[in-house]
Amino acid sequence: MASLKKRGDNYFLQYYLPGKIQKRKNLHTNCIQVAKELKRQHESAQARGEAFGLPTRTPLHEIVSAYAQHIRIVNKPKSAQTDIYYLRDLFGPTRWQGR
Repeated sequence: MASLKKRGDNYFLQYYLPGKIQKRKNLHTNCIQVAKELKRQHESAQARGEAFGLPTRTPLHEIVSAYAQHIRIVNKPKSAQTDIYYLRDLFGPTRWQGR
């Protein structure tokens, strides 16, 4: 079970991990409806046994680069080349090193 706390203008999600460890996560919103939806998503993810579903602050180009490296390892060369072509088409070639 999680709860919402308002500190200043932002809402925080407060929840407990196993072992009674209390955690707070800044939701970066001042809208109660958005905060309630994020809380609902968090509780659903916990019920399914998944990690917390909020986005990270990891830059997109790092995520796409890591995924491109993974594609090169697990796929055949031509298949990897095709997949990376589509990634370049979606995200552009300038922000990540897809070569």
